[in-house]
Amino acid sequence: MSQIQADIDALLAQATALAEEPPPPAALRPAKAASRPTIPPPSSPDEDPARILRLVVPVIVRLAERTMPLEDIINLGTGAIIEFDKPAEAELDLMINNKCIGTGQAVKVGENFGLRITSIGSVRDRIEALGPKRSAKSTKQEADRGEKRG
Repeated sequence: MSQIQADIDALLAQATALAEEPPPPAALRPAKAASRPTIPPPSSPDEDPARILRLVVPVIVRLAERTMPLEDIINLGTGAIIEFDKPAEAELDLMINNKCIGTGQAVKVGENFGLRITSIGSVRDRIEALGPKRSAKSTKQEADRGEKRG
């Protein structure tokens, strides 16, 4: 595992722990809600959850996908066209860490390609997309824990 992924995983664990802390009793809450959540100061530089906000991660826009026989892939050449079962006007997937976090429409920005986001997951979904891939077993265990809490 790369050091960057290890840093991301450690920071995600800290951010998740902060997000799951129960809210303080009503008597201890400030009268006026802050516009942005505050993060308690770290006890050391390595424990700074805000570091995650400075990480640079690849953003991928997925046009479509399909499977093909290896023979067809080997026979591809310049000028070949691969057809996908997706209408040309369909929305494209916005992906982080090979996980879809939203969708959007292709747009032209000057001479470049862009994506106008039409739907996007919650902040929690976007943060979880940065973490390691989860097995079906761990996903089921998390769902079971959630049912027991609720």
